[in-house]
Amino acid sequence: MQISPATPWINVQGQLSECPIWHRPSQTLYWTDINAGHLYRHDWAAGTSERIYEGEKVGGYTFQSDNSLLLFRVNDIARFRPGGEAESIIPFDHEGSVRLNDVAADPAGRVFAGTIGKTKESGGLFRIDRDGSVTQVAGGTGCSNGIAFSPAEDRLYWVCSTRKRIHSFPYDKATGCLGEPTILFQGDDSDGYPDGLTVDSEGNLYNIRWTAAEYGLMIFSPDGKVLHRQALPPRASSSLTFCGPDLRQLAITSAADKSDPDREADLYLIRDLPIAGREEYRSAVLL
Repeated sequence: MQISPATPWINVQGQLSECPIWHRPSQTLYWTDINAGHLYRHDWAAGTSERIYEGEKVGGYTFQSDNSLLLFRVNDIARFRPGGEAESIIPFDHEGSVRLNDVAADPAGRVFAGTIGKTKESGGLFRIDRDGSVTQVAGGTGCSNGIAFSPAEDRLYWVCSTRKRIHSFPYDKATGCLGEPTILFQGDDSDGYPDGLTVDSEGNLYNIRWTAAEYGLMIFSPDGKVLHRQALPPRASSSLTFCGPDLRQLAITSAADKSDPDREADLYLIRDLPIAGREEYRSAVLL
């Protein structure tokens, strides 16, 4: 697989840029700066970026089917529309977790959300059903990260950064239940930490490697075969998403890091991918 180099794209002088999501109806890219408590969006046609939220840290978010956003913050889930105020709608209180982190809506409108643990094993993965109920579905992590679904909607992929693993769960769309996982990929000490995750239209997995010494981007086949490794300019790359009118561009977020004083941008872009991406699902929680 041949892919173009990542080039600097958007610079807002952020701290920890994360969770990019492409909103196809408006042709805009959204992302959060977690440590600063900011949420941004970038207009693709105009080439302009703006901050649309400032407040409590947002570890992840989804677009709802009514075009509002669900913000997964430290101790709650809030409903938010740009230009308005965030409204807390679901409390989140898990004794072993510091805050919510990466999230993903599923094909039926639920949300799977991970947490940052107080210890290396006390965080987890949770399912938020459409009625607002919260159920823990996996644990044993200090840092839950990327979540994605197979195009056939029969597998859920989950990144445990702590154990450097990408898990593959059997997934039941009708109930949201997960089966026993297999380990799709096990990292070692040489390749950074698996972080953000997304899946293209052919089912291949794209994974960002936080602080990887050599390959910040890895692409896997659905059965875990490594298809591609690529260096990235920022050392602290964090997440990624397909974007652009044809979903053939790859937006990559990054963080300010003392080991990378010459970082040129908060977001980088890989253009003209050989395989198109897929849109993220929309949630429908408490609608």
